[in-house]
Amino acid sequence: MKKWLSTGLVIGLLGLSPGSNASEIRVPLQLDHEFLRQILIRQVYTGPHHTAQMWNEDSRCNSLVLSNPQISSAGPQIRLLSEGKAKIGTPIGNRCIPLLDWKGMIEVFQEPVLGPQLATVSFRTVKSNIYNPQGGKNLTTGKLWDGVKKYVHPKLSQVRINLHPLLAELRSLLPLVLPQQEGPQIQTTLHSLALTEAQTTPAGMRVTLGFTLPDLSHPQTPTSPEPALSPAELQRWKTTWRHWDAFLTFVIKHAAAESTLKELRLTLLEILLDARHDIGKALTSSTPGTPDPIRALFLSTWERLSPVLRRLTLNMSNERALRYLTFITASDALKIIDQLRPVSGLDISTDGLRRLARTIAPQEQQDPLSYSFKVDPSLRRSFGLGPPLPPPQENPDLGLSHWFWRSAWAASDIDQSLIARLNQWAPTSRDIGTYLPIVHQLLDQTTHHLLHRRQLEPQMQSLYRWLLLATAWQESCWRQFIKQGDSIQPIRSHAGSVGLMQVNQNVWRGFYDVNGLNQNIAYNTKAGGEILMHYLVDYAIRKGEHKKTDNFHNLARAAYAAYNGGPRHLSRYRKANTPKSLRRIDAFFWDKYQTIKQGNELAVAQCFGVEASSLQSPPGTRK
Repeated sequence: MKKWLSTGLVIGLLGLSPGSNASEIRVPLQLDHEFLRQILIRQVYTGPHHTAQMWNEDSRCNSLVLSNPQISSAGPQIRLLSEGKAKIGTPIGNRCIPLLDWKGMIEVFQEPVLGPQLATVSFRTVKSNIYNPQGGKNLTTGKLWDGVKKYVHPKLSQVRINLHPLLAELRSLLPLVLPQQEGPQIQTTLHSLALTEAQTTPAGMRVTLGFTLPDLSHPQTPTSPEPALSPAELQRWKTTWRHWDAFLTFVIKHAAAESTLKELRLTLLEILLDARHDIGKALTSSTPGTPDPIRALFLSTWERLSPVLRRLTLNMSNERALRYLTFITASDALKIIDQLRPVSGLDISTDGLRRLARTIAPQEQQDPLSYSFKVDPSLRRSFGLGPPLPPPQENPDLGLSHWFWRSAWAASDIDQSLIARLNQWAPTSRDIGTYLPIVHQLLDQTTHHLLHRRQLEPQMQSLYRWLLLATAWQESCWRQFIKQGDSIQPIRSHAGSVGLMQVNQNVWRGFYDVNGLNQNIAYNTKAGGEILMHYLVDYAIRKGEHKKTDNFHNLARAAYAAYNGGPRHLSRYRKANTPKSLRRIDAFFWDKYQTIKQGNELAVAQCFGVEASSLQSPPGTRK
C-alpha cells in the first residue's frame, strides 16, 4: 500500500477471467446490434432515409434499392434483413421494356472475419434469400437473384469495423498505468496488442482483444494487512482520493449528459453519491489491523458503473459509442492485469487517469482531475437538479457581517430578518425559548419554497414537512452554529458534514456553495431540504418503499436513511442485516419523526434540557 502512495494511484479491480496461459490477457468487447446497424448505415445505406443503391444500370432499366436495414443474430452468423425495390427490363433504344417491378425483402447472412492486421473486422457473406412482401419466394426471378449475388454480396462484404483507434488508445495508456520500472517489458506488451477473435452473440458480436503480459512467473509473496497510515501517508492518500473523485465525477457527468433517460441519469447520480460516501467512510476509519479499503471501493464502483456505460452506448452514434467502448475495454483490461498481478498492481499516474478520462471526452478542455468546491451548474443540470441555489452574499444595508440571499430570493421566499437574527447565533438553554420558534419559521418557509418547486399531493406534502423538521432535529438540534472557545463556528462532523442540515461538503461537492453551507443557515437549510426532496421523490417514492412495507410513512424513513448514508442505504431501515449502529440512528430518527407528526414540533428543545411544553407553540401546530 505504501508503494503506491508515493508513485501514483493503484486500482485493484477483480472480475474478468484471464486465458488459460497466465500471461495472456483477453478482454471481450461487445458490439450490439444497433452499433452494427449504424456501421451499415454509415458505410452502405448512405442514401436518403437509409437507402442503398445496389444496382443501377446506365439505361435505368435495371435497378435494386435496399432500405431500412435490420440486424439480428442467427447462430454463428449476423442476419441482415432489408426492404427491397427492384426493376428489371430490356432497353430498346431510349425506351425500357419492363419485365419485373418487384417489392419485397432481402435477407443476407454474414460471418465476422478478422482483418489481416488484426485491427479490423470485416464480414463474409454466407448466403442470401429473396422474399415477396408476404414472406414467400414465388415471385423472385433468376435475374433478380443474380443481381443480389453480383451486387449486394460484394458491397456488404466491404463493410469494415475499424478498431485501430481503440488499439492505439490502449498503446498510449498502458505505459501510464504499468509500473515504470518495467519499461522494456511494456514495449513487448504494446507490440502484442491485437484482436484475437470475432464471434456472433445473441446480442450482436463479441470481439476479443488480446495481448501478452510478460514475466508473470515470479513467485508471489502472501499479502498481509497494512498498518494504519501515518499522518503524512494519510495526507497523500487524501490527495489520491481527490484525484479518483474528480476522475469519477468527470466520467459520470459526461455520461449523464449523453442520455435523456431520467432513470439512467438517476442511476449514475446514485453511483457517484455512493462512491463519495464510501470515500468519506474510508477517510475516517483508518485503524490498525483493518484491510486496506481501496481495492473493495474501486471494485464496487466499477462493477456498478460498467453496465450503465454499456447501456449508454446502445443509443449513441458509432463515433461516440466507440469512445465509450474504448473506455470500458481499457478499464476491463486494467482489471484483468491487476488480477494477474496482485502484488505489484497497477501504478496509475495522474497522466494515466487523465488519458483514460479523455477517452470519452477528447475535446473537453477541463482537467479531468481538477478537484474544486465551486458550484458546477452543468453537474446539477446533468442530474435534473435545476439551476444552482443563488449563493448568499453579505448585505451591507443591515450592517451585519452575515451572509444573505441575493435579490432573486424574494422576502416572501425566505424572510431575511430571520436570517439576520439566526446567523452567528449559537443558542444556549437560556435563550432556546426565543431561538427555536424562529428556526421553526425558517424551516416552514423553506418547506413552502421547496414544495412550490416540486408539486406533491397533500398527504405527501405533510410527510415531507415532518421529514424536514425531524431531519434537522436529528442532524443538529436545529443549530447552524456553536461556540468554540471565544469564537462562533458552524457545526461540523468529522466526516465533513456542516450546518443545521449537516450537508456533507465532500459528497455534495459541485452541487452547493461551500461558503453558503457554512455561513448561512438559510442556504444550508434549503440545500439540505432539496437533498431530502430528491431522496424522497426520486428514490423512496419512485422505488415504492411505502408499497414494499405497506406503510406510507416509511417513505420518510427511507429518505432519511439515504440522506444519512447515501442512496445505497435507502432500504436499510427494514433489513435485518443492517448494522446495529445504523439501526440505532434510524430508530432515533423514527422517534423524532413520530413526535413531530403528533404535533409536538418544538420537542427538539429536549436537546437543551428544556421541556417543549414550556415553549410557545408555533402558529398552526397541534399539541
